[in-house]
Amino acid sequence: MTTLNNTEIGDVLADAMASAKQAAKDSWPAVSELADNIARSILIDLEYIARQKLLGQIDEYGAKLFLEDQRMVARARLRSLAIVTLQLAEDIINAMLRVFNAAAQKALGWVLFPLSPV
Repeated sequence: MTTLNNTEIGDVLADAMASAKQAAKDSWPAVSELADNIARSILIDLEYIARQKLLGQIDEYGAKLFLEDQRMVARARLRSLAIVTLQLAEDIINAMLRVFNAAAQKALGWVLFPLSPV
């Protein structure tokens, strides 16, 4: 995993999953595996951005654009489950992204994930 500013990017995965579980409530058994997959994908992208920043290959704006696609894909993937409403998908995604935002802000100095209300 990548470490920046004394922040181990990979350490946020468990916190993101706990936050998603709390947001999903009773739907957690149905969404947990997919939520884990989504969180791991976000983590991979965050690590990629961290490496690109160290190399001077990406700025905050570029990173936000890159990650906006990840958010849309996550929403679509969650919505593909019959049990998940648009509101629940957004609640789960926002719960994870709050955790990843805190880690990105500490490690990179950037707030990368916009949280969107539905």
